[in-house]
Amino acid sequence: MPYFVLEALSRYQVTCLAGAAATTGVWLLAAAAIRFARRPREPEFEAPTLELGPEPPALANLLASDFRVTPDAVPATLLDLAARGVVEIERVDVDTYQCRLRATAGETHTDYEHRVLELLRKRASDGIVPAQALTTGPAEEASRWWKAFVREVVADSQNRGLSRDIWDRRTIIALAVIAALPTLLSGLAFGFRGAAGYAAGTAFVLASMSSRHRQRDTPAGLAAASRWAAVREALEQDEAFPAQPPIAVALWERLLPYGAALGVAAGAIRPIPMGAESDRRAWSSYGGRWRQVDIRYPRLLPPGWGVHPLAALFGAVLVGGAAVFVLSVAASVVSSFGDLSRAGVLVVSAFFAVLSAIVLGAAVLAVRAVPDLWSTREVTGEVLRLRDRGSDKQPRHYVAVYDGTSRAIRAWRIKPEVYATLEQYEVVAALVTRHLGYVRSIVAVPAGQSSGRPGGLAASRG
Repeated sequence: MPYFVLEALSRYQVTCLAGAAATTGVWLLAAAAIRFARRPREPEFEAPTLELGPEPPALANLLASDFRVTPDAVPATLLDLAARGVVEIERVDVDTYQCRLRATAGETHTDYEHRVLELLRKRASDGIVPAQALTTGPAEEASRWWKAFVREVVADSQNRGLSRDIWDRRTIIALAVIAALPTLLSGLAFGFRGAAGYAAGTAFVLASMSSRHRQRDTPAGLAAASRWAAVREALEQDEAFPAQPPIAVALWERLLPYGAALGVAAGAIRPIPMGAESDRRAWSSYGGRWRQVDIRYPRLLPPGWGVHPLAALFGAVLVGGAAVFVLSVAASVVSSFGDLSRAGVLVVSAFFAVLSAIVLGAAVLAVRAVPDLWSTREVTGEVLRLRDRGSDKQPRHYVAVYDGTSRAIRAWRIKPEVYATLEQYEVVAALVTRHLGYVRSIVAVPAGQSSGRPGGLAASRG
């Protein structure tokens, strides 16, 4: 807090403010301790088995995913409806499928199964829905659909005694009562507005915690989670299973939807979008084996990501030099002040800490930029995501390329004209700097030439 602000506060206000900060720390520690104590336990190991339990695939997904519902639960539910004859999945072309609704009488469905069926009916024309049309709408609409689906799965899990809320009503009320003390202290320091502001912030945090519906295990849920982990282990041992397409549900029956729910049937899930496509998670078989890949879109960290090495080096020298100059001037000014009050020492220390961090960041950026002036690496892989970020006036274009090795990748920033030439899921070859991830060139690899040394890169250097 700036020195002049501290000077404007009375000793009484500073004391109340310090008390509010301290009790807030206690509140946060209490919440963290509850979250840690109630984290889902690891299920016990059981021998691999193909015996399916009574829970639908969406519940198996929750139980086997650390008591979280993952997006795989949605296509797994569709595949289960197909296995039960409620819908039929047909192949139209290579990697192209459609769903045909069947008239069923007397079939009972859970709320989330009914939600999936309603989506099919909404998208259907003459009882047929192309798989590509099975998205749940634009981002906002898809988010609402997904949250409702999760709520219904969680409600079913709780009704069966398999899980319970980490942040139940009693815990939320207890945390709200604890927050009353720092709220009172904020009011004593700054009046009604201070208390109201603190109370509003606390209410927002508590509402956010409660709305996530994070689950913890019950004895019955933990036993079921062990069983589903054993089923996943058995399915993983079959090398052909992960590549099975959606129509293989006719052969594998309910094993395929359960495999999809347990994360070991990527070939059945990928052709069926069933929701807004995840920006940060994708499936790929590039490299010979289906894997789930986590994707990041760096902006500030690591520093200089996607920037031309020469521009990054120039910026590092400019910013670092300016920070060093300000540090030297500030040091001479502070030395002329003589003795400082405790508050003044804190303000000066914070100021110098920020400037030192800027100098350190500039030095790190320079060290990363220098070798990238001449060093590049060749990468051949599959385009998993093409994404726009930023605003209309300052867009940032990203391409996420998976080379078949790491399970987590950083998307590269590329120029708009290059972005327009790429397509998702095509194989590309790129020349990229080793440290800053600056793309010097990227081109599509012709079919049948997806391995070996990338060719034709010089034509697209940028």
